[in-house]
Amino acid sequence: MLDCDVIIVGGGPVGLFLAAELGQRGISVELFDAKNGTSRHPAANANSARTMEHFRRIGIASEIRSLGLPPDYAPDIAYFTSIAGHELARLHQPASRDAIEWARGHAFTWPTPEPPHRCSQLYVEPVLLDAALGNAACQVHFASRVVGISQGDESVSATVELDTTATPAAGTRTVTARYLIGCDGPRSFVRKSLGIRLEGVAGEKREFMGGQMDAVYFYAPDIYRVSGRRPAWQYWTFSPTQRALIIAVDGAGHFIMNVQTRDGEAPDADSVRRRIAEAIGADIPFEVKSTSTWTAGFALVADRFSAQRVFLAGDAAHLFTPTGGLGYNTGIDDAANLAWKLEAMIKGVAGEALGASYEAERRPAALRNTAFARGFADSIGYVQLPAAAYEPGAAGDAARAAVGDYLAFHATAEFVIPGVHLGTRYEASPLVEAEAGSPPPDSANLYLPTARAGHRAPHVWLADGRSLYDRFGQGFTLLCTKASDAHIDDSALQRAGRALPQLAVVRIDEPEVAQAYKAAFVLIRPDQHVAWRGNALDGEFEAAVLRTTGHRHEKVTPAPTELAATK
Repeated sequence: MLDCDVIIVGGGPVGLFLAAELGQRGISVELFDAKNGTSRHPAANANSARTMEHFRRIGIASEIRSLGLPPDYAPDIAYFTSIAGHELARLHQPASRDAIEWARGHAFTWPTPEPPHRCSQLYVEPVLLDAALGNAACQVHFASRVVGISQGDESVSATVELDTTATPAAGTRTVTARYLIGCDGPRSFVRKSLGIRLEGVAGEKREFMGGQMDAVYFYAPDIYRVSGRRPAWQYWTFSPTQRALIIAVDGAGHFIMNVQTRDGEAPDADSVRRRIAEAIGADIPFEVKSTSTWTAGFALVADRFSAQRVFLAGDAAHLFTPTGGLGYNTGIDDAANLAWKLEAMIKGVAGEALGASYEAERRPAALRNTAFARGFADSIGYVQLPAAAYEPGAAGDAARAAVGDYLAFHATAEFVIPGVHLGTRYEASPLVEAEAGSPPPDSANLYLPTARAGHRAPHVWLADGRSLYDRFGQGFTLLCTKASDAHIDDSALQRAGRALPQLAVVRIDEPEVAQAYKAAFVLIRPDQHVAWRGNALDGEFEAAVLRTTGHRHEKVTPAPTELAATK
C-alpha cells in the first residue's frame, strides 16, 4: 500500500520547490529532512532569472522579490583592497523595486519577466515551505532522517528515523511511494545508496575559490559607515595577506563572509574575528552569529541521475564552486524539469522514455553549468594584486586602475550572464525531434531567444502589458500565434488532450509573438521549453505529442485529463 506518490529526501530549496510544484499538480508528497527546520545560516544568495521564472510559475516570485535587501538597495558587485580602503571596480545593478521595469527596458540583454534577484536561501526557504504546505497532499517532516531505501517493480520505500531530541513521539517508520527523489545535498545518502559516483574535477587549488572555505555569518552595521561609499551586495576584498567575499544579507548590517583557509591553519574564534577585521580594514564592532565550512574547487556531476524509481536533483546530482551562483539555480531547474514528468508518470500518460529523459536532459545541463562556474572561478580565483596597488600616490593609483579595469571586465563576465541563465537547451533530448539548421551559440553573456524545439520558450511582453508566460497553462500549452486565420483541427486537439496533462490552448494574434515563434502553432511543455512548432496540426504535431510524453510509436492509453481554452 502506498503512503504517497513521491518521497522527497532533503528539505533545502530544491526539495521544497519540488514539493510545492508537485503539490500544485495534485501529486501527494512526503518530504523528510534531518534538520530541525529551514536554514538559519545564509547560503545560495543569488536567484537566477530562470529560477525567478519558475517561482513565477508557482506564484511566489513577487513575495521572493520583496525579501532580502531593501527595495531601494542596489545589489552592486564591488571590489576593494578592504571595505574601508580603496575601491577598485564596481558593477552597478538595479534595485529590486526597479528590476521588472529595468528588464522591460533591457529586453535585448534580459528577455525575461523576472530578472535575477539577490536574496539568501535564508529567506527563500520559508516561502517555499509555505508554498509546499499550502497543498493538502504535501507533508513536510523535519528532524526526520532517511536511513534506508529499497525498491520494487512498482514502488520504492524509505526507512525514516525521527530525531528523539526534536520529536517527542520518536521512532522509526517505513514510507512507500511510487518514486523517491534525492535532494539531500553534496553528501547525499540517496546517491551513495544507489552506488552512483560523481565525475569531474575535485580539489582544484586557486588563490581563492579553490580549497577549504570558512563561511562566517556576522552583524556589523558600521560597515556602511566606514566604507563611505554606495552600499554593495557583494564586497570582494584583496588585502595583502587575505582575500574575502562579503555578501550583504539584509542591507541592515547582516553579512556572510567567505575566506579561504590558509595551509596549516585551524580556524578558531580569534582567527575568525581577525579575518573579519582585516577584510573590513577598520576597527569596528561586530557580532559573529554562526560559522560553517565548505570546499571550493569542485566541478562534479553524477554519472547517473536515476536508478529505477529513484532520481537525484540539486547538489545530490552535481557539485559546483559557487562563482556565478549556478549550483542552487541548476537544482531548481532540475526540479522544474522533473516535476511535470513525475506527474505524467503517476497519472499514467507517460511513455517508457519519459523517466529516462530526465537524465538525458539534465545531466548535459549540469556539465554545461559546472563548466561555466569553473571558468568564472578561474577568472577571479587566480587574481593577485601587485604590491604597488597598496601604495599611496600616483604609482598606487595607476596599479589600482589597471587591476580595476580587469575586475570590471570580470564582473560583467561573471554576473551579466543571461545566456547561462536562459540558454539551457534540450535539442539532443529523446523527447525532441531536432530542427534543421544550427541553434544560436550557447554563450554566457549573450542570450539569443529561439523557438527551436528543446529551447526555452521566448518571452514577449504583450500589448496589454502582461507577460506571455502568464498566459501559459500549468500543464502543456498549445500557443496559436495566428489565431485570426490559422485553421485549428478540433479532432487533433481532442486527441492531444487525451495524451497531455492539462493541455491549454492559448490564442494570441500579436506580431511580436508571431515573430518570436515563427510558426502558427507551438507546443510548450510545463517547464516552458518548446516541444514542437509547425504550421498545421497534422501528423507531425500528433507525433510530437507522443514523443514529448516519452512514447515510442505506441498507442497512448487515454487518461482523465483537462482541455482548457484560454482567452
